[in-house]
Amino acid sequence: MNWSEQTWIVCTCGRGCAGALQGELQALGYTPQEVSPTAVGVEGNLRDAMRLNLWLRTANRVLFEVAGFEVDSADDLHAAVRDLPWEQWLRADVPFHVHGVAQHETIRDSRFAVLRCKDGIADRFVARTGARPDSTADAGGAAGIALFWKERHAQIFLDTSGVPLARRGYRLQPGIAPLRETLAAAILLEVGWGRNPAEAFVGPMCGSGTLAIEAAWIAQRRAPGLDRDDFAFLRLNGVDLDAWRELQAAARARFSAAPGVWIAASDINPQAIACARENAARAGADGLIRFQTCDFRDTLLPRPPGLVLMNPEYGERMGTEDRLAAHYEAIGAWLKSRGQGLRAAIFTGNLALGRRIGLHPRRRVAMWNGDLECRLLEYDLYAGTRDPRLLRKHGGAPPQ
Repeated sequence: MNWSEQTWIVCTCGRGCAGALQGELQALGYTPQEVSPTAVGVEGNLRDAMRLNLWLRTANRVLFEVAGFEVDSADDLHAAVRDLPWEQWLRADVPFHVHGVAQHETIRDSRFAVLRCKDGIADRFVARTGARPDSTADAGGAAGIALFWKERHAQIFLDTSGVPLARRGYRLQPGIAPLRETLAAAILLEVGWGRNPAEAFVGPMCGSGTLAIEAAWIAQRRAPGLDRDDFAFLRLNGVDLDAWRELQAAARARFSAAPGVWIAASDINPQAIACARENAARAGADGLIRFQTCDFRDTLLPRPPGLVLMNPEYGERMGTEDRLAAHYEAIGAWLKSRGQGLRAAIFTGNLALGRRIGLHPRRRVAMWNGDLECRLLEYDLYAGTRDPRLLRKHGGAPPQ
């Protein structure tokens, strides 16, 4: 295949992250089209797919379309896949991994459609080369193929990412109920972090530090895929490795290790802070993030402009609503008493608890943490409070 030919590239993402992903693609110079609530498409060649793997913060995978056809059964799918020139795209000495989704009246389980797709690829190799490449259930170290089959229409993609892009490599210490890296990046982009280089970032209740680390990477203009060496596109037949090295060199030239921005994170749990420090060190951001072991109310806040971003417990997995209601009220009281002139955002999976903040959000964004529907609530913090009773209850005081 001529890898310089233009085709359809689909970037998948978590539910609720498509808006942030479209913004990223536009910033990179592409014209995105929303394919579904969890996918955005652009036109491009394999070099574009490499570039997207390198730079996208909110995408899960970058899929490179190679075929589309009408099929009525699993046997039709097998025959259509077998007719594709896989020996031009894949190498016989590299195992391949197939994943996908099938929604067709003849298919009860998508795994059967994936199996027939695997058989078609292997049968093509045997017929044309006499060699049968291995298939594997592990995306690591393999060439990737993705199948999407809905009603009569099937699409075949080369999965140029392989291991999902959320796995940045720095979070070996996950902490309790951590945010996926791509979701953390989407939250930051949704609230406009990075648009104002003079703005500070504060992340109380930081847990494993994912939000603070992703904030640091955005401030550093660090490509999230810069140090990855296991992208599936590197195992394609005839891939232009010089083009990949050029993209890496350009990304390194944009990187700023010390951008001069103020980033801080705190947690009351010493183990969480230790975990966050280790993750930040692996991410190369430990020299940029100021960590504090303290109650969120004792977190040092900067002068404006600044963003306070919090991901409190939801009650769904970690605590009960009754226990957390007072906690959310205390968050609102603290923001009102201490955060004048700053921006704030709360990411929560419990809408009832979110209302206990006691502030009127200027914007609400629906996002999902896995299968859990969440809300990103944005606030502009002004002097004074609309409910002095909460301030007295939780130890705050109105500004003088």
